[in-house]
Amino acid sequence: MPYTKPYFAGFAYHSTEICKFLQAYSTFTLMLTNGAIIHYQPEHALDFRRWLNHHKIEDIRVSIRNSNPAILA
Repeated sequence: MPYTKPYFAGFAYHSTEICKFLQAYSTFTLMLTNGAIIHYQPEHALDFRRWLNHHKIEDIRVSIRNSNPAILA
């Protein structure tokens, strides 16, 4: 699957329309640039996550861990 494309197959939004995301199992909660919060359950969660990462969409869990190391203790 080519992760460089701005659209993910079956997902209605362009990569530039997504600010950040949170994944719980196969469900993604995404914040869009217009402030809307949406949920998406892709058929291939790992590919969708790789697509988000390729486009440098902020993963909220990673951001929290990196900004507050005490959470890991």
